[in-house]
Formats: sequence, C-alpha cells, structure tokens
Amino acid sequence: MRWGICLALIVASSLAAPAARQVLGQSEATPARAAKAGSRSAKTREPQAITPEREAAVATFVERNHGELAPLLAHLKTSQPRQYEQAVREIFRVTERLAGIQERDPLLYELEVKLWTAQSRVQVLAARLSMDMTDSLKEELRAALSEQIAARLLVLKHQREQAAQRLARMDRDIDQLESSRQAAIDRQLEMLSRAAGGKSKNAQNKNVQNKKNAKRVETKSTGDSSTGNVPRVP
Repeated sequence: MRWGICLALIVASSLAAPAARQVLGQSEATPARAAKAGSRSAKTREPQAITPEREAAVATFVERNHGELAPLLAHLKTSQPRQYEQAVREIFRVTERLAGIQERDPLLYELEVKLWTAQSRVQVLAARLSMDMTDSLKEELRAALSEQIAARLLVLKHQREQAAQRLARMDRDIDQLESSRQAAIDRQLEMLSRAAGGKSKNAQNKNVQNKKNAKRVETKSTGDSSTGNVPRVP
C-alpha cells in the first residue's frame, strides 16, 4: 500500500508543476491566458486511451530513465487503476513531447530527459518524505533538488545558445540587406521589368495574331458569300 500511496502522491504532485516551473525559472502564462487555454483545452482535449502500445512505451521510458518508478507503476496498476491510468497518461504525454524535441534537436532531447529524470526523482523523494520524515531523506531530497536545478540550467543555457545563434543569423541578414539595399532594389526591379516586358510582348503578339485570324475569317466569309450569290444560267 505504501508504494500505491507514494505514486499517487507523485501523480498529484505533477498537478503542481506550474509552481515547480516558477521555482526553476520557467516562464508562466498570465492568468487570463492560462484561463483561456484551460477552457479551450477542456473543450477540445479528451483523455487519452490507455492502449497496450502506450503502456509499453511508458514502461520502456521509465525503465530506461527512472527505474525506481517501475515497481510503483506495477503496484498501482493492480491497487489503484484510475491513478495508474492517470500516471500512464502523464508519462506518455512526456514521451510524445520529448519525441518531438528529439527530431529537431537531439542535444536538447538528452538534456530534457535528464531534467525529467531529476524532476521525477524529486517527486519520489518528496512522496517518501511525506510518509517518513527523516533527516536522511531530507538530505537526499536536497541533493535531488540540486540536481534538478542543475539539469534545468543546462536546458536553459542550451536554449540561450540556440537563441543567440538565431539572433546572430538575423544580424548577418540585416547587415547584408542594409549594405546592399540599393543593389537589391535594382536587381528586383530589373527582374520584374523583364517579366512584365515579356508578358506585354506576348500580349501584343497574341493581339496581332487574333487580328490576323479575324481578318482571314472575314475574307473567307466574304468570298464564300459573293460566290454563293452568282445566279446560275439554266
């Protein structure tokens, strides 16, 4: 029963994630924006179905990154199915988010996984501490919190570096465009003028051809008409 209560506390603690993000220096949404997003989410997002494939994905992720959670999940599955499903949904959403990060930034993915592991370890220790308040557990939690903040700092520093690189590219583009502004204008004007001239010439040629065709049809029609009106001598 202790394991079930422990993981139930972990799942409950995930609902307090906004406060944890604030402590870790992550940005928070404004109350109005959060309320709007929450309302939209409640209307559109339905609970994910718990499928064998998703359970397997969660089990693999947990075993690989925080093995201490595996027996907690196994016990919760039989003792408290609803809490188990909530935990699986929560962890599966984490795996989906991390998969998206892995595709575009493998290094950030590794850092985010380490951050998740550190946060998960903090939650486990906090749950254990709520059931057994000892100095040794408090020291473990202190060390885990230090690792959590260190992992978060690595993520932030990497994101800052990526942002700095994007800004540097933007600065280069701005400098290049400012230094060659007149040349860029002349080049685009020349290209557009050629395109417009080509269209105008094609239109003129088409009009001339249409007039020729119309004159040819008119001439043929006149000739046929005059020939048809000559009276036949019996």
